[in-house]
Amino acid sequence: MNRKTLLVSAGLLAIAGGLVTAPVASATAPPPTLRVGPSTVLAGQTVKFSAYCAGNASEVTSPGLAAPVSLSKGFGYGRAGARPGHYTASFTCSGSGGPVGNGTATAEFAVVCSVPTTKPTTPTSTPTTPQESTTSAPPTSTTEPTTTAETRCVTATSPARPRR
Repeated sequence: MNRKTLLVSAGLLAIAGGLVTAPVASATAPPPTLRVGPSTVLAGQTVKFSAYCAGNASEVTSPGLAAPVSLSKGFGYGRAGARPGHYTASFTCSGSGGPVGNGTATAEFAVVCSVPTTKPTTPTSTPTTPQESTTSAPPTSTTEPTTTAETRCVTATSPARPRR
């Protein structure tokens, strides 16, 4: 019996050794993802980001955001900036245990200005021919240039204008 026990023990040891030294399938994490909602926001409005990262996620950054957005448990909230346009937000994932799971994820969003609350007035009559100037001096402007809606929006965080 000792011989049988010895053979069985040796066989089990060989099988167990084969299992321990067998190559393990490499575990790779899925690539990082980033989603933004809503995809079109008013200037100064809250923007929600949802992200997936199997490792360490950086902050979400974009020129269209008022400040970088920190992610907590895959979610983060921030404010849209004051300049209208189309932007790309991104974050970097590192330490996920594989080259596929590391990298940068992006999402696109747009910042728009609010619609004016008053309707523009239309002229009651339009001249049919342009009037020629009788002076030889070039026209001059006495007012400062104003900021247009194409470059910056008025947001809720901007100083309030005095009421008239």
